[in-house]
Formats: sequence, structure tokens, C-alpha cells
Amino acid sequence: MAFKQFHLAPSTGEAVADPRSRSRALIGGDLQMRRAHGTPSKLADPDVLDPVFRAQDFEAVRAWCQRDEDRPLVVEIGFQLGEFAVAYCARRPEIAYLGFEVRKQFCEESARLLRSRGLENARLCLADARLILPDMAAGGRLDELLVFFPDPWWKPRHVKKRLFSDDFVADAHDWLRPGGRLLLKTDVEPYAALAEATLAAHGGYRVERLADPHAGLPWTLRERRCDLHGYPTWAVAGVRQ
Repeated sequence: MAFKQFHLAPSTGEAVADPRSRSRALIGGDLQMRRAHGTPSKLADPDVLDPVFRAQDFEAVRAWCQRDEDRPLVVEIGFQLGEFAVAYCARRPEIAYLGFEVRKQFCEESARLLRSRGLENARLCLADARLILPDMAAGGRLDELLVFFPDPWWKPRHVKKRLFSDDFVADAHDWLRPGGRLLLKTDVEPYAALAEATLAAHGGYRVERLADPHAGLPWTLRERRCDLHGYPTWAVAGVRQ
């Protein structure tokens, strides 16, 4: 990845107040825009939730997030093919896992994989997490927020689409319990540096670049591919203070 230039947007540590500016970073616009102008996906798998367009699925996600205050709630943004989700949910049956992915095929394939392993402590959503979590996790509900190998959005005009931003870090601070962790893994070192700087600028996290780039967790498919080809990866954690 070193042959590409990683363009940086200036960070002030302050979230953007203008909702129109914030909505430009979302997949398909904000929730109101998606519901007014978007087209619901035709989901073939009943275990995939569509909280954007189906009211019953929105309420199912709410119930999953609030059903047991003593059960750790873990959210993964961008679970891709679900291999990490399966390994993690099998290792930690006590958690409630909630995964978000914007690609229908990945959602359906991951749902089949979870079902084939008999795992019942996970729910999968076809949605941009940033549309749904403000209604589900505000006030500190999450124990962990996992972001593994997000799109770097290399081109300067696409920088605003990056997940890690002042807005996202401020929102995540509200979604996490005190002591809850936001964890990033990436194979783009400047993205790791961006995450460190953005978390530090917020001021409400204890920030650390982990010595173990796998963070003691099951490996994702991306990590295995990087290991196969000898490419390094990095892990950055921000613990809510």
C-alpha cells in the first residue's frame, strides 16, 4: 500500500455540527434520506436484518441491544464475509454481537455461515452502522466497537467518506460504556496514525497502538492474506474514559 499517497484532512478534534455535512460521509445519505429516496434490497435470507427500510427489523435491533444490560454488547462495523464474527461468537458465547455491513451478498453469506455453526448470539444488519447506532447505543451501551480494515478512501475527493473522523470518534464515545473499547485494525499505517491522532484529539479516550497487531482476537480473512504475503498490519485501541 506504500505506493499510494494517503491524503489527510485537517482534524480539529471537534465534531461537525452541520447535519448536511455529516450526511455526505454516510453510505446513501442519512436515515431520513435513505428512507425517502432509497430502494430496499431484496433479501433472500430471513436472518439478515434491514433496519433502514423495515420497521420490524429496526425494533428487532433495538431489542437486541437492550435485552440484557449484563450481557456484553459488541458491535462490528464492516464484518465482510463474517469469518471473524463466527470465530469470535464461538469463542465468547456470553456476548451479544451485532454486525453491520453495507453489501447484501456479504450479509447473506455471513448469515449462512453463522447458521451452519449453530451460533445464536449474533445479529447481522444490512446498513451503515452510523445510521442505526445513534438510536440504539446513545448514552453508553456498547462494550466494544470493532472496525477492521476499513476502506482507506485514497482519493482526495473521497477523504470525507473515511469512517474514522472527528464525528465518528465523538459518536463512538457516546455509544461506548465507560471503559468500553473502540478497536481499529488496518494494513495502512497512515490510517493507524490517523486513528491515533483523531482519538487523541477528542480527549475522552486512553489511546494505544497495540504491540500485538491482532489484539489477541481471531484473525480476519484480511489478516491471513496479509500474513501470507508478508504485509504488516496495525491495531489501535481507544478506551473510553
